[in-house]
Amino acid sequence: MFFSTSSPSYTTIILLLSLLQYSCLSFSPPLSQKQHLSPLYAVTKQQTFILDGAELSHYVQSLAADHNISSDDEKNNLQLPDVAPRSLKKRKRVASVSFVTAVLDEQIVLQSDEIIEKGAKIIGIEVVQKEQQSQKDSRGIITIDKDIQLYQDSIAVIPPSLKVSDADIISTAATSLLGVHSSSTTRKRAVIVGGGDYAIFLAKALVALNVKTHLVTARPAWSLPSPQDIAGSSSKDLIEIMPPAVGSMSLGFAMAIGEFDVLIDTLGDEMGMGRARTIVNNDGYEIGQSSLQQWKELHGCNEYISTVTRSQQYVLGKGLLFARDAVIRYQEEVESRSIAVTSSSPKGVIPSVPPPQDFGATMQSLLDKNVIYPAGSNEVGSQGDKSTFVRGWSLSDLTELKTWPRASEGAGRFGFPVIDLNAPRIRPVKETKKGIAPAVEKIVAEDANKDDAYEEESPTSELTSSESMMETTVNTTSTRQIKVTKSSSKKVSSNPYVTTISSASELNQNIVEARRNCILFLTASYCQKCKRLTPQFQRMARKSSDSDPSANSSSANDVLFAHVDISAGPKGKQLGKLLNVEKVPSVIIFQNGNQVELDGEESYIVVERGNLNRLDEVVDALDKGASHLKLKDLLSVHEAVQQ
Repeated sequence: MFFSTSSPSYTTIILLLSLLQYSCLSFSPPLSQKQHLSPLYAVTKQQTFILDGAELSHYVQSLAADHNISSDDEKNNLQLPDVAPRSLKKRKRVASVSFVTAVLDEQIVLQSDEIIEKGAKIIGIEVVQKEQQSQKDSRGIITIDKDIQLYQDSIAVIPPSLKVSDADIISTAATSLLGVHSSSTTRKRAVIVGGGDYAIFLAKALVALNVKTHLVTARPAWSLPSPQDIAGSSSKDLIEIMPPAVGSMSLGFAMAIGEFDVLIDTLGDEMGMGRARTIVNNDGYEIGQSSLQQWKELHGCNEYISTVTRSQQYVLGKGLLFARDAVIRYQEEVESRSIAVTSSSPKGVIPSVPPPQDFGATMQSLLDKNVIYPAGSNEVGSQGDKSTFVRGWSLSDLTELKTWPRASEGAGRFGFPVIDLNAPRIRPVKETKKGIAPAVEKIVAEDANKDDAYEEESPTSELTSSESMMETTVNTTSTRQIKVTKSSSKKVSSNPYVTTISSASELNQNIVEARRNCILFLTASYCQKCKRLTPQFQRMARKSSDSDPSANSSSANDVLFAHVDISAGPKGKQLGKLLNVEKVPSVIIFQNGNQVELDGEESYIVVERGNLNRLDEVVDALDKGASHLKLKDLLSVHEAVQQ
């Protein structure tokens, strides 16, 4: 026999191999089961970011607006957290967002038909475990494995050329949730208050998203990056760095900017959102909502966002010396003892909140343009080494807040849009000739005759001959008078020789910063005398332009005729308050952008027909560079009488 009895026969070996092959085939799972269990990726990092303080309140409010929530019942259905600060348990005042970075092992197709190729590295946000299934279905979900699910619209592909750590990528995403994404959606102009690293990153990110950005800071200029450092040479026009007080008139930054969509405050919490009891019903911060309404009326600002954290609130409330231990205890509690409620941790104790819709698109733009916020540290350690992290506080931000100039009225920070809309209206000058010398009465009579010679610019000039008041029937007289009133009010803004100034920012840009010589005529809609003197002012503006053809140019040496209606809504009232005007009609003279003062008296001059008629001499004096004293004398009623 060729094989010994102690050795297995050839037949035996073949039989054993066949049995082994059959066993493997019998116990192999179905193909669909293998696809379900095999991961689509290799997880490279998973971190949970804790939201708290005013930042959490504004984030929840943003989510409520994102989902068109109008009641607390709907808020509860979305599983938004209870942020009441009086809760005995700190976990009631925090919420979490869990980020995942991974490398795909196969191609995936998103709900938007976007294809992410095999081998790509992605970042996404983990699905909230308790979120309603309808919400999950509408947004689309990628099931990574049996434990982790990601919102499809939160996924961004990390460019291979981007050589940064996963911790830096997650830090960028966490920082962009509120200040960047919520501020960039359909926004055209944003204001960022603060000059710290966090504020600088927000400015870089918004500029990268093509949002015109104003960075307002009280820090010295030498400590700040240049606009080119923030935005690059190609986009430096999108960023402007300014102090709280702007220009020679020390305008507040909001006045100087004019119109903006959103204000992001990295230093304080003007609306008190960190103390809000609920988010949807506005309970507990009615004063803040009133302020926001003022900002909307004055500057078109639809949203105020505070990024102040609970750690910052501790320091502001207890002081730098006594807040240290409380801050450390708080950070240790929420980072080391708490687990977020997510698809992979359904029994966690910190409620999770979903990301804003289409967050992945915002994140993708930042990654593609290499806008990164590096992982930092708080009072209990480095962020990159933790599975859960919460933002701390900054000594430099606290110092900037404490050194920010204060408004003269109240204790608020200077520059924030504030105006007393209940202030008494400006008084019109009473029409009386008592005490006026006969010489002035003669001037008034002469001016009245001149008015008749300029029918094309009289209040009724827009009526045709067939529409004249004399030919109008009794039944239509009222209608014609209404039409005349409308025509006269429109001519102030439509006159080609008079520039209408409707806001403090326009005053600053067109006159102060442009260093213009200007005669500014101030009126109010309820002042009948103003309406009668307006055509005379317009004629003088036209005469000045006709006599000097170069006056139509934008040269700073030309005299600009401008008009302000200080009764035109909040902006008009703001201008009247800024210029310290108490009576109308009046004029203010600017020489080389500087307001002419009257030696301790009012900076405005009340006008009658006599001194208004002498504006031609004021124009000549401005052209010759006359001193302020001579300008004051030219508009004096007493001087008009002596002529």
